[in-house]
Amino acid sequence: MLMDYLIHQKGVGMNITIIGCGHGGQALAAHLSLTQHQITLYADGAHPGFIDGISDNIINLEGKVQGEARVACLTKDIAVALRDAEVIYISLPTDAHLIQFRKMLPWLKKGQVVITLAGNFSSLYFYRELIQAGRQGEIYLADIASLPYACRTLEAGKINIIDIKRVIDIAAMPSQHTGMIINKIRGHFPTELSASENLLELGLNITSALSHPAITLMNAGRIGKGEDEFYFYKQGVSREIANVIELLDNERREIGRLLGFSLPGYLDIMDKFYAVKYPSYYDFFTRSPVHNQQKLCPASVSNRYLSQDVPYVMVPWYSLGLHLGRESPMMRSIIDLSSVLNDTCYHRDGRRLADDFFCNMSIPETEKYMLTGNA
Repeated sequence: MLMDYLIHQKGVGMNITIIGCGHGGQALAAHLSLTQHQITLYADGAHPGFIDGISDNIINLEGKVQGEARVACLTKDIAVALRDAEVIYISLPTDAHLIQFRKMLPWLKKGQVVITLAGNFSSLYFYRELIQAGRQGEIYLADIASLPYACRTLEAGKINIIDIKRVIDIAAMPSQHTGMIINKIRGHFPTELSASENLLELGLNITSALSHPAITLMNAGRIGKGEDEFYFYKQGVSREIANVIELLDNERREIGRLLGFSLPGYLDIMDKFYAVKYPSYYDFFTRSPVHNQQKLCPASVSNRYLSQDVPYVMVPWYSLGLHLGRESPMMRSIIDLSSVLNDTCYHRDGRRLADDFFCNMSIPETEKYMLTGNA
């Protein structure tokens, strides 16, 4: 039986396209289909995710949401995927965001809304693409801070929704459009949306760079040994590792303070998501039921816990701090060690946000750009 929340959300159906057929893409496609929207689920032919294993367009949900959903259209044709879409959600790993947006751009139509889930500053880069194409003002862009669900694919077309976040932050690029986009999607999005001041504030509140890299690094000797899969949080976090995460959180909040933001702490963000209160970082990681239902242990240190969360979240934080004259030694250590483990240089290859956008801007000029899109 569907929970009451689904019934409450039913309304006038919209044409919605979801880009990406992984855990979150399937979950969102099925959930919105159950609430009477016309959903197109797209996967790139080179990265099909689970799309080829979905039979008869049916996705089954279990856990927090239960039901059998028929998705209106499954496709690997980007022109078909975007043709009738009013709102387009991108649910892909961050390293695919810009590549996919460039494929989408020739097919995007005036007035369409493109929203990146766990955007990790992606709409800033999308907006630059629109400027270069002379199309700024035609397409509306926003990042949402994370997927609305904690979820896992059990098999193609079968998803376990462990929990649904209560409130998630959203910001448009430029931020003067945030209110309009919230009004556009609030009738169907499964989580309450809270407007961030701009995309920088939203990006500084992305939690994955706090909850993943330090734990992965400090358990690197255990990861990748299939016979030693462990509960990533309750078994992987000692009090000492929790202290490292707290120091990272303090550095993040200090960078926000220099930009004029009063950022919530990690534990406050988790309370906002899941209505859980814990007295310490250690207590949260070892006791949170949402994070400890499954082992959630990465298969290797090249997993997204390092390869995505370091270059696309922590490196942008660190670069903003340097731009503001602030060294963040714990962040630097995590970036350096992650680079060594994965034989790369995340300082070089990550999103150096300040260099890419703000190196010649004062804070007031940065604020104006984020608000209006004009330097």
